[in-house]
Amino acid sequence: MMVDQKDKGKLYGAVAGLAAALFCIGYCYFLPQMWHIYVLSLLYIPIGLWIGYSYDRINNLASSDSLTGAANRRMLIQMLHRHLAHANKNGTMLSIVFIDVDKFKLINDRYGHEQGDLTLQLIARTIKNNVRSTDVVGRIGGDEFVILCPGLSRAQSSSLVQRIKKTVAQQAGEHPISVSAGISVYPEDDRTADGLLSKADKTMYRNKAKKAVSSSENAKQII
Repeated sequence: MMVDQKDKGKLYGAVAGLAAALFCIGYCYFLPQMWHIYVLSLLYIPIGLWIGYSYDRINNLASSDSLTGAANRRMLIQMLHRHLAHANKNGTMLSIVFIDVDKFKLINDRYGHEQGDLTLQLIARTIKNNVRSTDVVGRIGGDEFVILCPGLSRAQSSSLVQRIKKTVAQQAGEHPISVSAGISVYPEDDRTADGLLSKADKTMYRNKAKKAVSSSENAKQII
């Protein structure tokens, strides 16, 4: 059975509490005069659950972005190295998708930082709703997100990006929002974490620049 990382503490806490309770019950069975320990044994399970919940909460705060709930930069890099090691060992692919919100500074300046925060939350939620359970979504900068996609090819990653772009445009509402993306694939683009992130980042900025030129040319034609 696979255990969700965010619930690992609660599971282990419950198991530890149950083990302690069973030990007390067994102790009282062989020493009946210690019957009052039965009462204490009933407390071990909720205590274990509380300790486990506290562990999960602290671990989550240390590994996730407080605004969007995505993995923070430290956790994303850890997961990237872990997935790279797995891909290297098994000879599989690993796609890195770098996503940036277009004209995010303009959104903050025009509509305020609260709207900017809502935009980031929307982007994060949209990404999470379009990826697989095995993918990792992280926020590594102000308006920059990275998706780790184990086993995904470049073509499959491109399809993922198109779904995300389409969903973002549909959910934007009264404030138009769009994103730019870049993709790098292990091992064909690079074999290191830094190299793959750099490749995806540079590709994203090239695509963003092309989009800006295209928008400018369209505006001139309209005028």
